[in-house]
Amino acid sequence: SFLRACIGTELPFLLLSAANMASSESEEDDQEEPDMPLPPPPAVASRKQRMSVSAEAFGDWNQRVVFEPPVYPKTPDQVMELMEVTSRSFLFNSLENKDLQVVISAMKGPLFLEPGVRLIQEGDDGDHLYVITDGAMDCIKVIDGIEMVVKTCVKGDAFGELALLYNGPRAASVQSREASTLWELDRATFNNIVMEGVQRKRSQCLAVLERVPMFSNMTRGELESIIDALKIEKHPYGSVIIQQGDVGEHFYIVYDGQVVASKVSDECPEGQSYVHEAGDYFGELALLHDAPRAATVVASSEETCLLSMDRATFNRVMGQAHSYLEDHTDRYA
Repeated sequence: SFLRACIGTELPFLLLSAANMASSESEEDDQEEPDMPLPPPPAVASRKQRMSVSAEAFGDWNQRVVFEPPVYPKTPDQVMELMEVTSRSFLFNSLENKDLQVVISAMKGPLFLEPGVRLIQEGDDGDHLYVITDGAMDCIKVIDGIEMVVKTCVKGDAFGELALLYNGPRAASVQSREASTLWELDRATFNNIVMEGVQRKRSQCLAVLERVPMFSNMTRGELESIIDALKIEKHPYGSVIIQQGDVGEHFYIVYDGQVVASKVSDECPEGQSYVHEAGDYFGELALLHDAPRAATVVASSEETCLLSMDRATFNRVMGQAHSYLEDHTDRYA
């Protein structure tokens, strides 16, 4: 009948109509009855086109399947190495320890790549992300018709997550710069275990960066690129983060908590102190001027959470902010 033919295309309307008719059937006998009872809704067909996780609806007729993550055997040394690497990663830092263990168990590998192997092609669909435990991988984008290396991922970095986070095509090609060792995580495990925490962490990090004046003129895409380059560090109260006079290799943004920077000089032998709180930054002078650390910085809250990037990443992704940083070096005066 016409009613049966419509069920596939008008399912939401028919479900609502069915519910309304069932609830009023005994009280409103004078209403027109349907020619035939409505059949139960058809089984949901598998989707060929990916949908975002938040778009999925679950109910009596569409039950959420209990997720069973894959388990790949690993040696104790491999588990320890992956725990160490992922604990510093922005992607996995938001996970509870038990969830992190599940994710590590679900990682497939190790995958060994010779130099010059293209693992990901820009524009392709993506169903996996990768964690590097050795070597280096170049991220390559086509710009004005020419392939250009826009980022190099090294040990401890993860890549390939953007296609999983946003259900979009690969944003860049990824190719091994040197012999590399990787571990692979599938989309289903990422969606069920990692996704919610990552999205929450990225939103919180974006909110912190948007409060930092030097990022105020950057686009959302540029801020996302900076977030992708950041690593999370946690320091207990009293720990020394940088030491005056040392060689500087990292730039820091305070994500949570606070630090105290102390500077001793001939002009001020008793020392000067500066407090940096959430949204503030430090460590840029040594990178801008290729000079020793100008101050000692110590964590001054119970636990201080920092966002950090190394010198190479700082020079690559902070180009727009360099002039701002140079213009504001007098904030330490």
